[in-house]
Amino acid sequence: MFRAMTTGDASGAMPVKDISAKIVWIACAALWAALIAIALLEPTILEGPPTRLGRNHELGLLETLQNIMLLSALIVTLTTIPRANDRLLRGWLILIALGTFWLLGEEISWGQHYFSWETGGWFAEMNDQGETNIHNTPDGWFDQKPRAILLFGMILGTIVHPLVKRFRNGRGLFDRPWWLAPTLASLAPVVFSQIAALPERIDDLNLLAISVQDIFRYRSSEMEEVFLYVFFITYTLSLGHRLKQRKALGISPAD
Repeated sequence: MFRAMTTGDASGAMPVKDISAKIVWIACAALWAALIAIALLEPTILEGPPTRLGRNHELGLLETLQNIMLLSALIVTLTTIPRANDRLLRGWLILIALGTFWLLGEEISWGQHYFSWETGGWFAEMNDQGETNIHNTPDGWFDQKPRAILLFGMILGTIVHPLVKRFRNGRGLFDRPWWLAPTLASLAPVVFSQIAALPERIDDLNLLAISVQDIFRYRSSEMEEVFLYVFFITYTLSLGHRLKQRKALGISPAD
């Protein structure tokens, strides 16, 4: 699915092939364009099916895409773990798998969105949206703050690290271990996540008399999350592909 490009994470002069950043850019641009077209022409598709209480946003296209992206990233990660030839790398992949599993569970409220059970007990008291998850609790420690940390790490890894590497003769911020920093193949979903978030960012500035989100008719934060979760797919695909190439070239796991 992805044609290879070379990266400089191998020691010496041996090139290590990566997934194609060009194809990732094309895929992200096509997905963004399709979602914008749907938002402008038929926004009810994004809002979910109608119910007696209104529309079920949790079963809308954006939320469904989030679940698909997380499930895909989880599958890619789980299939890469057995091939990891380094204990630290294996632990890192297990941590990613647990993280994507947790995010997927939270996004579907651990099944409530599909099986429609009633919310009770602690969740009924503390959850802002009356769901059985913890990321909608008022303090933001399980929602906004982790998202901000994740986005900071993504920007640091896909933008700052490559720039530093370019101007420091190949020495970046996270050269060791080789698998920690994402490559430029993961830049596109980071960029499109912020493009998707622009309507909300503009509205927050209160510069216009109208809401930009009302014009485009989609929830910026939800589309932003779609592309944030695409990042998990590209990062794990890239990591698995480079791991395969390094094994083929006989590069030591420590290099």
